[in-house]
Amino acid sequence: MDSTRWLFVFVLLALAYLVIPPLFFILYTSFVEERGAAAGTFTLAHFANIVGSLSEVRTLLWNSLIFSVGSAGCALGVGTLLAWLAERTNAPFRTMAYVSAYLSFGIPGIVKVIGWILLFGPKAGILNVAAAALTGVFPIFNLFSMPGMILIEGLLWTPVVFLLMATPFRSMDPSLEDSAAVFGGSGWQVFKRVTLPLALPSVLAVLILTFVRSLEAFEIPALIGIPAGIDVLTTQIYLQIRGGFLPKYGEASAYSILLMALVGLSLIPYYRVTRHTHKFTTVTGKGFRPRRIDLASWRWLGGFLLLLLPLVQVLPLGALMWASLLPFAKQPSAEALALLSLRNYSTAFADNTIVGSILNSLMVSLAAATGTVLATFVASWFVVRTTIRSRWTLDQLAMVPLVFPGIVMGVAVLKMYLAIPLPIYGTIWILVIAFMARYLPYGMRFSHAGLLGIHRELEESAEVCGATRVQAARNIVIPLILPALFAGWIYIFLVTIRELSVALLLYSPGSQVISVTIWELWENGHVGELAAFSLVITSGTVLLAIIFQRLAQRYSLQV
Repeated sequence: MDSTRWLFVFVLLALAYLVIPPLFFILYTSFVEERGAAAGTFTLAHFANIVGSLSEVRTLLWNSLIFSVGSAGCALGVGTLLAWLAERTNAPFRTMAYVSAYLSFGIPGIVKVIGWILLFGPKAGILNVAAAALTGVFPIFNLFSMPGMILIEGLLWTPVVFLLMATPFRSMDPSLEDSAAVFGGSGWQVFKRVTLPLALPSVLAVLILTFVRSLEAFEIPALIGIPAGIDVLTTQIYLQIRGGFLPKYGEASAYSILLMALVGLSLIPYYRVTRHTHKFTTVTGKGFRPRRIDLASWRWLGGFLLLLLPLVQVLPLGALMWASLLPFAKQPSAEALALLSLRNYSTAFADNTIVGSILNSLMVSLAAATGTVLATFVASWFVVRTTIRSRWTLDQLAMVPLVFPGIVMGVAVLKMYLAIPLPIYGTIWILVIAFMARYLPYGMRFSHAGLLGIHRELEESAEVCGATRVQAARNIVIPLILPALFAGWIYIFLVTIRELSVALLLYSPGSQVISVTIWELWENGHVGELAAFSLVITSGTVLLAIIFQRLAQRYSLQV
């Protein structure tokens, strides 16, 4: 075996270590007895307990599906409409819409959810109280309900849908719409019969993707659903471990397998839809000039709709800013203005635990993003550039974590390192490994796409001139693929620094990260300190998102 094959074996073992043991331990834990004299023996009791409470399981499945379908539909409807207005019409404020959509990546999900609770809480929500003073109806909107959960989850995913749907609308040939208009089609008929069908593959792919991500969501079901008495599969898994005196790992694993099965089944139509997108191609060798539809008197209405994107970012942050300046929750008034101070900021950052969580998050995210990008770059190079027969195993292994929701990955890694005698449980390194395993598919896609854009004749020319494969990769491939790798690094860094569900199950005293610290402050009722800490952290992550947007514009990076 030459050095290339030894490196292949090493990368294969590294990916296998990140993926296979968590899958094994989640399956193993669901089929063995946890306690007593029969501990470690095979059993179906955990699944029997689930089947025995069939009505509860039916409710969990129903709530999960309603929440996911409703959230995906809400996000798709609003995001697609805004993308069409931004790309195909002359509506104003499209630049503000794009900027706010990019900046939304820098705002942690838990921060947004808490901001919406401060606005629409059924007892003391700022907007509910203000609306009650005007209308006499209280609450005007109950956030702690299934419609409230669906609305907030849909709003969280709207910027993502907006960015994903903007691309097909931008690249669509307007001559097809012109032809329909020439034959007498009205604006609505052209949109319904030409524009929307041409964008159908993208619409379906985004719908399924949003449904899967809503099925895996944890922040909103935990912060809104649990107090409202609305349980879904992700919160049920969490409660099985953290909700009682003794953790029920067996039943948590059984519920995890059920959730993984749902996610896996949901991904099947996603791959089928995206496999046949070539049938809907409209950009060919024949050039075309993009043209925007004149909305005439409706132009400003379209512009105001585009302002919805910055509005849904500003409103929750505004509620947090107000809470951060007060010693206790209070509605805006002249009396409240007299109480404004920066005391919460000094109190929050005088706490060594809170400051330590920032350092922990930076270390974890830096290590996880760097490790994931390096591992997936080497794996992608083997898949794309070599002729090793089993090279496709690397790609298949890297895609396995797609069926692992965050909460399930947390359970799997937790059980893995409780059983394996490696001294990383209770340290930040268990978080690094869990994040690397969870985000392998994303690193693989960035690296794979970047390598496909570089023709291998460049490396062959270097090898003809005497360079080794390593030298060709170091001097030619890496500089050319660096923008794609850096885009993947930034993406993984931003999502890991926001991740809650994995960290909530794996942290221990001294290894808290930012999202866990915010969760603990909320659980302990320290709203003022939470708001101050969240705003400072959000400012930092938004700054990173701005840097990423500038890099995306400069180097044509794709999220």
